[in-house]
Amino acid sequence: MRRFSPMYIGALGALLVLASTESLAQKASVKNLHQLYDPGLHLFLDDEEVQDHSGFFRTVQQPQRLQPHPVLRPDRPWEGTSVQSKVSVLYDEEEDLFKMWYFSVDIASYRRGGRGIYICYATSGDGIQWEKPELGLVTIEGAAANNVVFPTREMPLAWGYDPWGVIKDPNETDPARLYKLGMYQQRPFPEDSNIEAPNMNREEKNRARKILMRAIEDRHGMYLAFSPDGIHWTLGEEMLVARGGDAGSLVYDPLTRNYLAVTRRYETLMDHYILGWKKYRRVIALSSSPDFVRWTPLETVLKPDDFDDPGDQMYVMTPLAYGNQYIGLLTMLHSSTELGTVQLASARDLKHWRRVGRRQEFLPVGPPGSWDGAWVSLAGNPLVLKGDRLYFWYSGKSQAHGTKGMAKAAIGVLTLRKDGFVALRSGIRGGELMTEPVEVPLPKLYLNALSYFGRVQIRVIENVSVPNGYSFEECNGLERGDETGFEVTWGKDRKDLSPFVGKKIRLHIQADNATSLFSYRFGEALEPSQ
Repeated sequence: MRRFSPMYIGALGALLVLASTESLAQKASVKNLHQLYDPGLHLFLDDEEVQDHSGFFRTVQQPQRLQPHPVLRPDRPWEGTSVQSKVSVLYDEEEDLFKMWYFSVDIASYRRGGRGIYICYATSGDGIQWEKPELGLVTIEGAAANNVVFPTREMPLAWGYDPWGVIKDPNETDPARLYKLGMYQQRPFPEDSNIEAPNMNREEKNRARKILMRAIEDRHGMYLAFSPDGIHWTLGEEMLVARGGDAGSLVYDPLTRNYLAVTRRYETLMDHYILGWKKYRRVIALSSSPDFVRWTPLETVLKPDDFDDPGDQMYVMTPLAYGNQYIGLLTMLHSSTELGTVQLASARDLKHWRRVGRRQEFLPVGPPGSWDGAWVSLAGNPLVLKGDRLYFWYSGKSQAHGTKGMAKAAIGVLTLRKDGFVALRSGIRGGELMTEPVEVPLPKLYLNALSYFGRVQIRVIENVSVPNGYSFEECNGLERGDETGFEVTWGKDRKDLSPFVGKKIRLHIQADNATSLFSYRFGEALEPSQ
């Protein structure tokens, strides 16, 4: 495994290790989210860089649930019946610690006149056994012995919020703003702050909300809270992204070196409450910022289309720079069943997204009756890489969206093969793939593929010819193996791609039996210990 420098930017996922294994930090270093961006890594999520793939068929892979039960359940009075990975999980390399900010919902407390909705904080040394420290920051029903970090005591009770994500930003020069929490809020003017009360019936609340929405027409969107340690938070005053939807995600993009806020389209809530337009479909919109101060207006970047069932909704999407492109982890609300599942999207730039494959589910719900049998959604920043496996958290619910009664939710963990979002698969007759011209930035070529019964060989195409020494016959390819980083060479002297560095070539990949192709990567020589 290639080693990377211990830089740390952006919200990260945390890595689960089984209870019988060593601590993750002792076992191996963790690759941070921003380091999954690698301009030399090419996935097969779409045909942008593939000319043809005769005999290969694109198949969305599904991550595995590492255990049948959650790693975090609601077991504190203030958590009610619901904890959700709606905020963030990260591995803090400086502190050698896993940190989780999660969303808890206690409807019973809310109905008694309390806030009932909190961001709680937990830590872990190994990624599976979590501690919920008693921080003493927020008083809940007369007691402060809890792990709640937000909202602060200064935040008015009438101000609701929906968290989009926490990032730790080492580019920040002000230590007090090292951690940033993006959240959706509807901030009323002071005279309107108590217009809605917990004891109102549904009709009264709808009337009050319409009045309130008019009052806060330009005061709802993404706001910021900041913290020196992720525990003690200060609420910002300025709205950063105007008139988005309540669900969203906040990430750092190492490809453009911008911060990204992803939510629903501009004016969704205004249309809903003021125009009474309730038949809209949720779509995905995006805003970006180079400095967390100046943000672009929200722009719609992905919509349901004719291949979706009527009424299907795009609930929320987390964009990740992975390899030399973007992957969108897209939570879909299927209105016919009210079930929530996760699909994949891909993009080469932030404005042009497409759905992956034939809309196969990346993460389906669990079996009926299970704790995650009706709804699954990934944390806003869910990935880390350890060894040859990706790990990420998700929220699961046993009740369908819109179900009446107490919401029940918990947090589980998934694992996936490195680069294994999509496989190009061939049958026993094999297949061939020709790439589009791609630039060779580094001399080594590594293949991520599985071929238990055959061979995978590659030849180089330069200017519609095969350079001397780089044919199929001279290729030292993968034979009867399963490798995430197999080095492809040519000839007895095991030539690499050094003659082509800085040039564009095509790769012609040939498999003679059942094979799955996941990715290829241009890189440098691996160290012996990797």
